[in-house]
Formats: sequence, C-alpha cells, structure tokens
Amino acid sequence: MQRLGHSLVARQVDTDLAVELAEVAERYTSTVQRGAPRDRATEMLSSPRVTAALNGKRAIIDDGAEIDLFRDSFVSGRTNPMGIGVRVVRDGDTAVATTTLGPAFEGAPGRAHGGAVGAILDETMGYLLPIIGEMAYTANLSIDYIAPAPLGVEVSFTARLRDRADRKLWIEAVGESADGVFVRAEALFLTVDLSRFTNASAEGDSVNAADAQAVELP
Repeated sequence: MQRLGHSLVARQVDTDLAVELAEVAERYTSTVQRGAPRDRATEMLSSPRVTAALNGKRAIIDDGAEIDLFRDSFVSGRTNPMGIGVRVVRDGDTAVATTTLGPAFEGAPGRAHGGAVGAILDETMGYLLPIIGEMAYTANLSIDYIAPAPLGVEVSFTARLRDRADRKLWIEAVGESADGVFVRAEALFLTVDLSRFTNASAEGDSVNAADAQAVELP
C-alpha cells in the first residue's frame, strides 16, 4: 500500500486506471470499516515494555535490537499504509532511525517536506524513552534545518539524552545522509505516570495540558 501511494504521487496515472483503483479501494474500505474499532490504550497495556513498567521494572532492549512501539504509527508503523516506514534500533544509549523518503513526502522539488522530517525527529526521540526507561511526551521541539533532506536515498536520525532534572528530559537529535548533517533538533520531554498516560485516550488532551501548566518550561 505504501509503494502504491508513492507510485501514484510520482507517476502520471491514466484516468480510467485511477477510477478503477478508487472503486477497488472503496469496496475494500467498506469491508474494513465493518470491523471492530481499535483502542490504542488497550494495545499499549498488552506491550511487554509497558507491562514491565507497570510492575516497576525496566524493559530490556538489547543493543542493536529493533524497537517497535506502535505498529499503526504514521511514522514508524509497519501496518500503517500511509506510513513513512521508519525503522529504529538501539545503538548503545542512542536510538537510531533509518528510512528512505519516497515521492509522497516531497516538499520543495527534489527534497523531503520539512514536516515529514520533523515528525521523524520527534518519533526518534520518542524511541529513546524505552532505552532510558521512561514514559514521556514532547513538551517543546526546536528544529534547525541545515540542508535539504534528500529523497530516494537512505537517511538516518540519531537521538540521545542530553540532560534530565526531575520530570524534565532534554533530548537532542540529528539527521544525516551520505552528504552529511541536514537537520538538528532538541526537545524537552516531560515524564508522566504510566497509568495516566494509558488513560489519555479517554481524557483527550487534559493530561498534557495539566502537566504542561504544572511545569515551568525553560
């Protein structure tokens, strides 16, 4: 599905073929929509990483192991047909994400959209959390776009913990291609109680809003 999406963006499509594809997609969409709705909070609670945290333990992620948080994430989810297709592994005390950005994520001609790059940075930083044994959310994200992010070649993003104080986690990340660094970022994450985090779907944004008001941002 991801390959089809990129192809539709990158190629001229005959009108008759486009209509045929739309009709097939609509037929299967109707079938899928009859299925039971998903609940991310419930799925999170079935994760070994979350289960370990609820029991006061730290999930073990071996060095070099791939980290899989949410399979429906539009950035790294394997099952999301509109996903970017990022793969993340642990490298010591860092999280390293790799991907090849296709035509569907083009911004200015010949380069990746800055919003897609920003999403990957945020996601890579989020993947650092299980490595350091925390559950947190992004409170502030600052990005410096240094050079164009290339399309069609592998790029990597590396996130590491720079500092921490109480609930505050300062995380930095960098994006690179074979031509060098094209983006840098730093973020403030705020740790949250896991039980409140898993109830966030029922509370809307109330958890984030309350926590953000309770913490003075730098």
